[in-house]
Amino acid sequence: MPTLELYDRTIGHKEHLGVYKTQMYIQDMDDVVYYGYFAATLKGVAQSWFNGLTLGNVSCFQDLADRFVSQFIASRNEIRTSIHLSKIK
Repeated sequence: MPTLELYDRTIGHKEHLGVYKTQMYIQDMDDVVYYGYFAATLKGVAQSWFNGLTLGNVSCFQDLADRFVSQFIASRNEIRTSIHLSKIK
């Protein structure tokens, strides 16, 4: 099983998913294993979300990945530019 920082919404959800997919790809794992080990990379609210998924309602790992991104999109890190400085009052 890959070792990586547990996702708890303090890091980017896409970053976590990308690191996870890369590590699983390197280890030549199949889709079922991708799904099974993903839960072990989550904690807190993310772990609760995963545990709340209906068994058999997720068709493949990509479906799970899409749901994960949709669920935690609000936790994404916003990239700020110099334009943000002009809005400070």
